[in-house]
Amino acid sequence: MSANALINNDIFTEDAINAAFMRNHRGEVCIAFTDPAYVRADAVSVNPDSLAVFVIVYENKFFVGHVSENMVQAFKSNDKALLTSLRPDGTVMELMAPIQVQR
Repeated sequence: MSANALINNDIFTEDAINAAFMRNHRGEVCIAFTDPAYVRADAVSVNPDSLAVFVIVYENKFFVGHVSENMVQAFKSNDKALLTSLRPDGTVMELMAPIQVQR
């Protein structure tokens, strides 16, 4: 999937990572990736103006996708996000990453 995203007031087109955004009944957020490499993200970055979500992996920013305003509010209400994926052997990989809300 290709999408436009806004980083530092620059619009660019990048392929989005295949992921699903979720939140539970307590408002905690989770991003489920198809590729477990992104579970090792150092941080999740959210741009409330463009509704874009990025993961930062080894100092590189990767566009994950756009979310609803309600999901942006859930990101703002949490310090960390649960990142999850299936490993090639079928086991689940889960790690927590801090959430950075861009100003």
